[in-house]
Amino acid sequence: MKPSLSAIKTLAKKKYYLLFFSFFLAFLISILFWQYDWKKTLSASFLVLLTNIFLCEGVAENNRFFKMHYQYTLTFYVILNLSAFFCLAIGAYFGFELLSTYFGVTLITILFGRKLGQVSAVFLFFVFSLAFPSHWAFLFSCLLIGYITAELTRNVKRRIELSSVAFLIGAIQIGLYLLLVLFGFERFRADFLWKIALVPPASTVFVIGLLPYIEWISRIYSNIGLLELGNLNHPVLKSLITRAPGTYFHSTVLASFAEVAAEKIGCNPILARVGSFFHDIGKITRPDYFVENQDGENPHDRIKPQISHLVLSDHIKSGIELAQKHRLPLLFEDMVAQHHGTRVQTFFYNKAKEIDPDVDEDAFRYEGPKPSFKESGILMLADSCEAALKSVGKLDSEKARNVIKKIVLGIFEERELDNSGLSLSDLENIEEAFLGVYLNQNRSRIAYPQNRTWFEVPQKTRASERKNGKK
Repeated sequence: MKPSLSAIKTLAKKKYYLLFFSFFLAFLISILFWQYDWKKTLSASFLVLLTNIFLCEGVAENNRFFKMHYQYTLTFYVILNLSAFFCLAIGAYFGFELLSTYFGVTLITILFGRKLGQVSAVFLFFVFSLAFPSHWAFLFSCLLIGYITAELTRNVKRRIELSSVAFLIGAIQIGLYLLLVLFGFERFRADFLWKIALVPPASTVFVIGLLPYIEWISRIYSNIGLLELGNLNHPVLKSLITRAPGTYFHSTVLASFAEVAAEKIGCNPILARVGSFFHDIGKITRPDYFVENQDGENPHDRIKPQISHLVLSDHIKSGIELAQKHRLPLLFEDMVAQHHGTRVQTFFYNKAKEIDPDVDEDAFRYEGPKPSFKESGILMLADSCEAALKSVGKLDSEKARNVIKKIVLGIFEERELDNSGLSLSDLENIEEAFLGVYLNQNRSRIAYPQNRTWFEVPQKTRASERKNGKK
């Protein structure tokens, strides 16, 4: 009988897999190096478990995304411990000189960030030290390589950049090995040079090959994967373009606001931009009920405000279902769910009040939740500001600034941003970023002299119509 999804989630949240990984790694070391010495195996299991808990867990628990989704914690430990397993196996059979932190650190850095990449380097150094204690100097160089790798891969956006980093790391690793030889910590062997140089490029091949599968299974995407999702050939975006073109145009304009604001306050501009493309995908199901897709008749004129509220709110649920169906990033699903927070649909609430003054305001609230990370909070602000600025027409700098400030202040006072991590200084920078994008998008152009022949049918077209028998 297969375990239920809820049972798997429970096991993942309680982190029982730490015990499994810790014993598994220690057992591997025992097989490869200690000839099944159970006392050493149990001691190593305990040490690896403590390292997992205190070193890795401490950093991971301070990461907002790890608290939001159990998949982050589970994927992190799977990659970390399996990379240690494969590196130990290679080192045991082919020589310690092939030990490298590059593979595990690169995968973890591009998926989870620099800090966890550096933590993983420390973990791998500790595990390698249990198996190869006599080569501590070489392993220390591996630790240093792990830190450098995390720094160099933290902002990788294209696969080719990984290749460049790999060759650079290979060169650095050769330099460190020669230094160890110079100071007498290692004996010089010519074959070590090409082995050490080839480990990072060979590891990069596996990183590039495994990354799409890891992203699809875990729904945790690197910047490389996020940029690929932003391609217009994605089936969800193609459907949005054809079925809800007004929503698509709104999303692309909104993406510019979100990207510049995210860059200004130091969070992930790629996540903010590509997430904005997908935030309204739920409107695909009923595009005609949203004003940006309407051409003439408004279906809300025929139904009650309460029904209109339910129809509009449904685009959140539909968007979440589409995100899950197409295995979009977990953070995209959060952005779909959170971009309206628990705000009131003011237009339909006021319309309902005209019919019944005692109508309950909470009946017109979105279900939420409120934004739980910075990029999601930026999306909420950008969504409201872009819509408001578009509705009032072209404004000068001062008037546009006032509109943006009013919108941002209103959302802040509604306490919708309490869980987002955005500070007051962040909000000020976001306002400036929004204003800059708006002014750049609405620059004046040269007024060309009008010519009435622009509006006339060209003579060649008329001649061809007569030739075809058209009058």
